[in-house]
Amino acid sequence: MNLKTYATPFIFGLIGIFSFAPYSIKPLIFFSYAYLIRELVFANNHRFIKLLLWSIGHWGFGMSWLVVSVYYYGETTILISALIYIILVILLSGVFSAPLYFLSLAQIQDQPKHKIFNILAIVSVFIVNEWTMNYLLWGIPWLISGLTLIDTFAQKVYPFLGVTAASFLVYLIAAFIAASYKSNKKLFYVYSAISCIFLIPFNEPIKKNNINDLSFSIIQPSTDPFLKYEDGYAEKIEDNIYKLVAKTPEDTELIILPEAELPYSYQDNRFINFRLNVPENIIMGSWSYEKGKLFNSMINLSNNHIYNKVHLVPFGEFIPFNEQLRGLISFFDMPMSYVNKGNNTQMPFQLEKKGEHAISPLICFDIAFSETVRKSNISSKFIVNISNDTWFGNSIGPYQHLDIARIRAIENNKWLIRSANDGISAIIDNNGTIVDKLSKGERGVLNGTLQFIDEPSFYSKFGHGMILILSSLILGICAIINLCKKHLS
Repeated sequence: MNLKTYATPFIFGLIGIFSFAPYSIKPLIFFSYAYLIRELVFANNHRFIKLLLWSIGHWGFGMSWLVVSVYYYGETTILISALIYIILVILLSGVFSAPLYFLSLAQIQDQPKHKIFNILAIVSVFIVNEWTMNYLLWGIPWLISGLTLIDTFAQKVYPFLGVTAASFLVYLIAAFIAASYKSNKKLFYVYSAISCIFLIPFNEPIKKNNINDLSFSIIQPSTDPFLKYEDGYAEKIEDNIYKLVAKTPEDTELIILPEAELPYSYQDNRFINFRLNVPENIIMGSWSYEKGKLFNSMINLSNNHIYNKVHLVPFGEFIPFNEQLRGLISFFDMPMSYVNKGNNTQMPFQLEKKGEHAISPLICFDIAFSETVRKSNISSKFIVNISNDTWFGNSIGPYQHLDIARIRAIENNKWLIRSANDGISAIIDNNGTIVDKLSKGERGVLNGTLQFIDEPSFYSKFGHGMILILSSLILGICAIINLCKKHLS
């Protein structure tokens, strides 16, 4: 293999990231995956190394915010930060690559490469592999290809079959482009043109109506995260919150504060003093203890209902291989890395002033898991998502995170209120449209109203099971055909 052979898959993996926020150059996702599929299925040399290099380019750039997080919040040297980043990217790339490689060899290789069924088999491999990213390596469903279809005509698939169906569409078009690249140039251009049709820009207009079921205020404190746990800084954080809360309208019915803004726990005496100086109609993030275990929580001050974060960030809130790694560097000894996972099934919050209406509470990384969000929204009227995106720094992470939240709102046909420590806080309607927002680094209060929506989407009722079942059936049929061929031969 020459330099070009190594560089090409890496570059094609990298350019796919430009389809995601904040760049949003949508067509690149099709050509990035088309190259991968061509090399994986329709080429015969150096398959695995090309797949691995594509994955490193894709995950290496797409998850580049990991360097920022480890360097600044781990208080490590740039060398150690880079080493941890490289290890994580290799792990992610390996988890992504291995199933694709072995499944493709087992299920697809013997199929005629020009048949529709073979194309569907390729797509099914990618869908099953994408689904495993919710569970393997502690669960990191980031950079899901279907996320790139936000703000396009194709986003209409989200409320029906979710982001998994959008990914199916991406892989399907990419597979057709890959299959026709050398065999039929005319078809190659046709499929490329079709991909652009799906990417026609589309934004649901903000629908103005007289139905305002809830008035609320979002607080974005934008305090310095590097001073948060310094002696004496807690008072400055409190004073900042008091001033911002004082700016909310007198008739606001709900105030939302971001994830764990205060540097002490819910059980701390300082928290008791804090809540004496703020109104009760607040939902906020806080550290909390239960039976001696630390949790990242959301608390409804009106009734003391607590929700504990379900999906923790690896190497941020918990340490994989804890015994082997803890103590190596200060990053692994941060108090936040002792956080415990909340129960998968937790009760929704209740908005008592509005007649016991349910609220779906979600903290930071929880929003990335589509099924977690769907199950929490079965009886809710709207979603409250609090986050701490300061650990992304000035990277691409906060913009990716915001798009994920928007898609969850579309999938579940629910308004979403998002409060982030230093942005991006936003009011998102049930069509994923950003009604209003506070930019990254901005300090302020965002006031708004929302409408309760009782009608569940098709996706919120049935999930993405149909796509997974279809993909599994296709792969099962492939396996049976291969076994029959081997038996007959």
